[in-house]
Amino acid sequence: MDIKIVNDQGIEEVEEPKVAGEPGETTNFSDVLIMSVGQLFDLKPSEMGAMKDKIQILIDYAKTQTDNDSPESIKWAIRSLQGKVGTPPLGEKWINYLSKYAYLKLEGLKLKEETEQFERNV
Repeated sequence: MDIKIVNDQGIEEVEEPKVAGEPGETTNFSDVLIMSVGQLFDLKPSEMGAMKDKIQILIDYAKTQTDNDSPESIKWAIRSLQGKVGTPPLGEKWINYLSKYAYLKLEGLKLKEETEQFERNV
């Protein structure tokens, strides 16, 4: 037996899926990915909003390291990065340290691509 929600006129109302962290927001893949990576750093849902840009930089970097865009592959690439760059300086959070590295690496890739475009046009 299915239970349906109806309004005052008897018309069925369809509910949109909600994100577990915040009421009223719909779920999409990028939000799920951000939540998944945020959990890797033990961030609370309230902290993820402030760190969303840094998490997105890490996700963008991880996508350059793996062909699979699943949350597991993205998290694996970030964990691999942690082993590659070593421990952050005393008092600095992992997410800040890794996002700085990822940002610099992504900017370096962009610069390399742009200079190669100029070299091809010669």
